[in-house]
Amino acid sequence: MQTIKKHLLIAAVAVFAPQLAVSDSLVDIYESALNNDPVLKAARANFNADREIKNLTRAALLPQIAASGEYRESETTDNSRTTFIIEGQILSSVSQGDVESDSTSYNISLSQAIFDVPSWYNFKSGQALSESARAQFAADQQSLIIRVSDAYFNVLRAYDNMQTRQAEERAIQRQLEQTRERFEVGLLPVTDVHEAQAVYDDAAVNSLEATGALNIAFQQLQVLTGQDHDVLAGLAEKFIATNPEPLNDSEWVDLAVGNNYQLKVAELGKDASYNKAKAAAAARLPKITGRYSYFDSESDGIRYTSPIESQQDGNSITVSLSMPIWLGGSLDAQRRQAKQRAIASSEGFISAKRNTVQAARSLHQLVLTNTARVKARAQSITSADSALQATQAGYEVGTRNIVDVLVAQRTVYQARRNFANARYDYILSMMRLKEVAGQLSPENIYQLNAWLDPKLVIKK
Repeated sequence: MQTIKKHLLIAAVAVFAPQLAVSDSLVDIYESALNNDPVLKAARANFNADREIKNLTRAALLPQIAASGEYRESETTDNSRTTFIIEGQILSSVSQGDVESDSTSYNISLSQAIFDVPSWYNFKSGQALSESARAQFAADQQSLIIRVSDAYFNVLRAYDNMQTRQAEERAIQRQLEQTRERFEVGLLPVTDVHEAQAVYDDAAVNSLEATGALNIAFQQLQVLTGQDHDVLAGLAEKFIATNPEPLNDSEWVDLAVGNNYQLKVAELGKDASYNKAKAAAAARLPKITGRYSYFDSESDGIRYTSPIESQQDGNSITVSLSMPIWLGGSLDAQRRQAKQRAIASSEGFISAKRNTVQAARSLHQLVLTNTARVKARAQSITSADSALQATQAGYEVGTRNIVDVLVAQRTVYQARRNFANARYDYILSMMRLKEVAGQLSPENIYQLNAWLDPKLVIKK
């Protein structure tokens, strides 16, 4: 007996293990997208590039060290005559011979900005832009969570729609067959057959469209991960839609104003533009720079038949002042341009803040609506089933016609589709509310993943 049980257990594992092994969960898709999504990779590269803006603008305020060196070897053949007059006498001098020399020199210099207001404001602008890049990358990471959730639950939505469409098609097909049988024995007119056939044809088309939508939804997962995904885990029946916490929309607005990453990007962009305008306004101020340099050079060679040798070294300290007076009007144009861009950035921030507040309120209301909708859709399935049973009973006794039955059947399957869609709408609206409030994180993916049931196999 024990041997039989053991063989049965092994057989069960052999049957279900492959199915569980190939089922991808929401976490599987998300972790794969983290490594393979080209949009996130591009966002990461842009972040790494833009965070260097602070270092680039700070360089103008830090010491600058430069070094140069030179080695020169030359050979010259001198064959020249010089004529000159002294006290009325014409004299001439002839130079003839080879000149060879080798020389080595190097120079080291250190310069430091002492007073440079535009460079300081440019540095402050660079700081804001680097922080803006960090906020933008955080927003891009949240966007990946939304895109993964959309793609995953759109597959589940398409699968549920396909299942109900196919079940509706089968039910109407059975009804059509029964109608034909009753027509053949003279119990129903031919119009009932035609009406049933028309409804069946429409259901068959809807079923075909639902199958195509499912294939497209699976392909969208491939866009994120670059891999094929053929089997997913479905959403458990015990999933519960609950109201958002906190329940008050004003608290969500406060969270959004304080934590929304796109709003932070707009605010930091405003700060960067403001400092750029300050830098342009200070462009006419004098700049003071200190410089220290050390040089060393030596050379030796032969001039004609005489050896030559030279060695020099020294250092210098320089403090220079420069101030632009007139550069063809470019300074004034740059100042006006920077001012207008600062105004544009400030207005852009105001717009972003208003949109964020409005999005927080509307998404909060949408979550509340979707929570109630899930409960109502669940109840509508029960009501539609009861109505279908009553209509079928009336049809059997002749008080209802075939059209009433077909309508009642389609109402049942429509109610099931509405319930499935309501659950997915609730999940995605809650995720978007958290994104607007700056509260969306990978932890939400793992929490949602706990509601998935690997036994509910979703496949093409």
